Amino acid sequence: MAFDSRMEAEIAMGLLEEQGIESIISADDCGGMLMGVSPVRKGGIKIMVAEEDMERAEDALAVLAEETD
Repeated sequence: MAFDSRMEAEIAMGLLEEQGIESIISADDCGGMLMGVSPVRKGGIKIMVAEEDMERAEDALAVLAEETD
């Protein structure tokens, strides 16, 4: 699951946490320290979940996709 901004990824991560799904953010922005200073390429911020949680995570994050459409 890829996002354009750390803020979007943090929101998605919170939604997953509410569903009991553990996740981590993978981004080349020094843990958010360079947020807004160093450009991150489009879709360059990723949320990683365990393979067994992938389907549940996709279902949970479908809500975010509906809100942005």
